[in-house]
Amino acid sequence: MTSTTNNPNQYKLHYGITLIALFIFSLVACFLGYQSYFVLHGEEHNWIRSLYRTFQLFTFEGGDLLEPIPWTLHIARFTAPLTTAMAIVIALDEIFNEQWKRMKISRMKNHVVIIGFGTKGKNVMEECQRKREKVLVVERDPLNTNLASIKPPTGRLLMADADNKNTFIKARITKAKSVFLLMGDDAGQITACLHIYQLIIESSRDETNPLSCIMHLQNQDLVNIMRNHNLVRDTEDGFALKIFNAYENGARELFQENPPDRSGITLSSENYVQIIIFGFGKAGEALALQTALTGHYINGKKVHVLIIDRLAEEKEAEFLKRYPTYTDYCDLTFEALEANSPQLIPHLVKYLEDPYALTTMVLCFDNKTNNILLGLQLENVKLNEKDEPYQVFVRTNDNESFTTISRNLIPYLEPAKVCSQEVIIEGELDRKAKAIHAFYINKRKESSDFGTKEVDVSWENMSQEYKDSNRKAADHIGVKMRGIGCEIVGKNDPRPSATFSEEEIEKLSELEHRRWNAERSLAGWTFDKQKNSKTRKTPYLTDWNNLTEDIKDYDREAVKNIPNVLDLVGMKAVRRKI
Repeated sequence: MTSTTNNPNQYKLHYGITLIALFIFSLVACFLGYQSYFVLHGEEHNWIRSLYRTFQLFTFEGGDLLEPIPWTLHIARFTAPLTTAMAIVIALDEIFNEQWKRMKISRMKNHVVIIGFGTKGKNVMEECQRKREKVLVVERDPLNTNLASIKPPTGRLLMADADNKNTFIKARITKAKSVFLLMGDDAGQITACLHIYQLIIESSRDETNPLSCIMHLQNQDLVNIMRNHNLVRDTEDGFALKIFNAYENGARELFQENPPDRSGITLSSENYVQIIIFGFGKAGEALALQTALTGHYINGKKVHVLIIDRLAEEKEAEFLKRYPTYTDYCDLTFEALEANSPQLIPHLVKYLEDPYALTTMVLCFDNKTNNILLGLQLENVKLNEKDEPYQVFVRTNDNESFTTISRNLIPYLEPAKVCSQEVIIEGELDRKAKAIHAFYINKRKESSDFGTKEVDVSWENMSQEYKDSNRKAADHIGVKMRGIGCEIVGKNDPRPSATFSEEEIEKLSELEHRRWNAERSLAGWTFDKQKNSKTRKTPYLTDWNNLTEDIKDYDREAVKNIPNVLDLVGMKAVRRKI
């Protein structure tokens, strides 16, 4: 709903209504007042003379009258000039308002520019304004209801199209602190990014004071390509580009905060994880990929991924064409069903009644209302013998909870979680990944050949491929710890840190290699006896038993370093209370 308090068009409407009402009142009061005035003073008159004298009052004339003066005329002597004055002010404001706004924008510096003002853009703006940062929103749609939330003086609006280079000149992009590219069109995003890059290169900005450019791309394949582009990797210019994908962030956040293995799947457990995804758009696909990357459990049971989508057949073919090895790591099933089909719930029974399945259902349809309605049907379904509750997540495009309608439905893809500055700028989801690299660097510095490897650099200067590898390893730490009966807690927890047995280290090392295989395979790497990074060939993409001991030691070291990594982020692993 549009807020009338903050909408400039509503203000104009109120002023216009007030002016018209004041004009009508003054006109009637003047006319009737002069009619009475002429009678009181015995002057000849007719309606034309009264009307003429009435209009004189609107031009600041004819106010010098003899007593007695009728009360209606007395009031009109003030309201009529006031009406004219208000009309002049409103007209001047309308004439010069745009120039005044442009002048204010032309003086902006060290501000945040937001290109595209949907839900993500609004969320970023509200965060900036809470920090009292100056924000300039660039939006081409004057009917965008989010525009009502722009609050001066910290918020400014530039109505313009982002495919025009002059727009960024007007937005003072070379003087900005940061820019967020949050339009819905990936091609438009990249075009805008290139315009901004060119302006920055032509300016005097350098690596000591770079413009931070944060770009959202919806296509995950395009994200992977762009993350390895020179625009991202070059840190020696005045342009610092960071690319994020809200769907990827959402999947990572869901698995971290609400692990599908619940309290853990141990070596002796018969349980397995089952993920049911309703709607296989970009959000559903990101969730399926994250499942294959982190869904590796110590008992060796594969995750079952069930996709419910009305276009299941064609989407399955397209997905497996891009990720042909996916089924090596997950049991994948596609079912062609409509969300509102009365057959949907009965059809799910065969998947939900397995007592060993730890089921998580995620409703990823684009329509929030459809997600909620289906979620309400699913939340009370109890079919398995253990009566293990199902986790039901509902995709939403705002930050509202569902507590008023249900305590069991959990919001998914909330902008405040997946598009917050803490996540996309400060890297809240990457804390453990950065700690993995920091611990590696500290150990590498003890070596005489430090600096000879591509990864012997800071996190900021490391290639995106290695960053992603650290992210995926970090995302799996929780799975490993739960698999040996541990939980991750804060350092101030009174329980002692867990010590891993040799058997646990060996089992977790084999699990880590299995996870690494999935990471590399889904990224397009294939097996070859000779390693070639350019063609993505590696001899290590094989079973654990086929590795040499020195290669196995890399995985063992990764497991042994987990306590040190957790320590760097203020956490530790402790044995779970039985």
